[in-house]
Amino acid sequence: MSRPVVPAPRPWIYPSPEVRVLPNGLTVWLFDLPGQHVATFDLLLPLPLSSEPRALEGVGTIALNSIDEGTVPHPDGRIAELLEAEGASLHGWAKQHHTRLGGQAPARRLGPVLELFTEVLREPAYADQDIAHHIETRIARHDTALASPGSANRLAFNRRLYGDDARLGRPAGGVPTTLGAICPDDVREWHRRGFGPAHATVIVAGDLSRVPTEAFDALGAWQNSQPTLAPPADDLPPHGTGTVLVDRPDAVQSTILVGLRSVPRTDPRWAAARLGGHAMAGAFASRLNLELRERLGYTYGIHGGFGAGPTHSLFTVGGSTRSEVTIDAVLRILDRLRLGEPFGAAEIEDAKRFLIGIAPLATETSADIVDQVAELRAAGLDTTFLKQHFAALATVEPDEATQVFQELVTPENLVISITGQAERFLPELEAAGLAPEVIDPAS
Repeated sequence: MSRPVVPAPRPWIYPSPEVRVLPNGLTVWLFDLPGQHVATFDLLLPLPLSSEPRALEGVGTIALNSIDEGTVPHPDGRIAELLEAEGASLHGWAKQHHTRLGGQAPARRLGPVLELFTEVLREPAYADQDIAHHIETRIARHDTALASPGSANRLAFNRRLYGDDARLGRPAGGVPTTLGAICPDDVREWHRRGFGPAHATVIVAGDLSRVPTEAFDALGAWQNSQPTLAPPADDLPPHGTGTVLVDRPDAVQSTILVGLRSVPRTDPRWAAARLGGHAMAGAFASRLNLELRERLGYTYGIHGGFGAGPTHSLFTVGGSTRSEVTIDAVLRILDRLRLGEPFGAAEIEDAKRFLIGIAPLATETSADIVDQVAELRAAGLDTTFLKQHFAALATVEPDEATQVFQELVTPENLVISITGQAERFLPELEAAGLAPEVIDPAS
């Protein structure tokens, strides 16, 4: 019996939004998706965590997490009950470069839900007991992250890559000392100075034929025209390099993360970089996964590639290995990243088929659309970038992917972070000339 032939994907175009500007200056991007009866909405604020006072880091996260516990008209959880009665739920992220707050609701109920959402934005109660609860919860989450090898390793990686003096090098949610210093007035002040419609964007996706035009009137009436927390300059700290160890003396396996900071997605090399990163570590049949999982049995899987952020990208390779093969795995990763053998046509074609072919699957729901568009908007882009990017992916040749990968992934600029038996690894790393430093991510 012959194997079935998988046809080439049909041409696909990312949906374009209708753009409105409301009377208060708030920009609204509307994606009408017929048949998507669950609508997703997201407010994107140019409010980065780097605007937090260093002594109060985590205040942005606490303000976001506490915002829907109650409002002035509907305190003590009543606002959450009203949202739930409309079939709505809220979610949010306080990120290094921006803040997002949004939710989901039945499209036909979006009007009343947006009224309640605007109330949350305009008049959060920020009751003392709610803020205290979220501070306690965030401290517990920080402690849990330190207990997780993967999270501890990422904290160590970020610290070495960006440095202690950069906000990107410190935990986004703050640490116990800074969280413990936050009082309710600090949270209220963060909201007052940072939450406003000016320069903000609301992204809505769903079956908008079910949404009356006046559904956005409440958002247009939201006022705070003079928020005083301006986004800082996009200047990045110097790029850190080197090897760090997080000691886990009783660990039976190690967590590895290798990577560096790289070009933003607007760089003309971005398409070639993504393809090369996928061929190296992003696919099950990638070079590193075939080497370390399939051939050697060192790991359950290696993952990685180029991931874009608002101002720059990261190239990373990560995975977990048995303790006794950890350093050999690291050395093999470094050797493959030198790319002694150019990428072949089959590798790059496979990467193209995946990255281009998966695009429609990544936009199946209204939440998929909103999440992608919010991150594009945070980077100062719109959906036309995606059309250009997919076209660029299709034209990359293997020699271009090879050249770009060699330009961008330079072993001397890598950060290597390992969580595991530090005492065991130190001699091997020193013998390999990697000059490790043992650090405590809790300090």
